[in-house]
Amino acid sequence: MSNELKAILGQNLIAARTANQLTQSELAERANISRATIAEIESGTADPRLSTLIAIADALNTRPIMLLLDELAIRAAQEAGVKNDTFSKISKESIEKMKEHLESDDSKGTQKAAQEGIRSLGVGGSAAVGAAIGSVLLPGIGTIIGATLGATTTAMAVLLKDKK
Repeated sequence: MSNELKAILGQNLIAARTANQLTQSELAERANISRATIAEIESGTADPRLSTLIAIADALNTRPIMLLLDELAIRAAQEAGVKNDTFSKISKESIEKMKEHLESDDSKGTQKAAQEGIRSLGVGGSAAVGAAIGSVLLPGIGTIIGATLGATTTAMAVLLKDKK
């Protein structure tokens, strides 16, 4: 896994964990892995196994693909027409807050941007995980697309389980 992808995974994991209001220890317990592993992934130094990513995603009520989304994926979804009229419900102030948090020297900037994205949409569950990840990748439209993708991937998983 490239260093760039490790950094994206780490940033997205922080956002998803924040959306679920979990500490590293709580997530580790739910995923049945060590807190040190969570910390290493979040810092971008770990090269986790697929089974570890699946366990983490399951513990976060999302799909592994959500943890690997990058800005290019969000922009591609935007170009493909994955849009939602609730984007107009996100205030410019909220978008600016997300950007300020991400640009700050605050070590909790990613978490604060994720929380602002969730708050701005008022979503929960897998949509909140997606909104949090989208907010740290591309505040505003990324928030909407992330929420849409988060809800969609979970709905797909439910449909697949029902088919079995």
